Amino acid sequence: MELQPLEDVQRLSCPILVVQGGRDFQVREKDFLLWKEDLSSHPQATFRWYPLLNHLLVLGEGPSTPGEYAQPGHVDGTLIRDIALWIQEH
Repeated sequence: MELQPLEDVQRLSCPILVVQGGRDFQVREKDFLLWKEDLSSHPQATFRWYPLLNHLLVLGEGPSTPGEYAQPGHVDGTLIRDIALWIQEH
């Protein structure tokens, strides 16, 4: 509980990619927006919102639940491509 991730990441001088699933019930949209606001002056911060992904960045429908974590799945292909492109750009 003593960690201050926003303070720590603000000190970074490297490119930062923040991704968030819209169906994530553990890390909410308000948290994503907080990171986006706090890093708005960081010249190399990029933010990507994926409305249909859960906390594990797996595609799904409807509200996500803890039981969804027990279902086999794969990280979304669009997200993987976006990360690869971001890496190439940076």
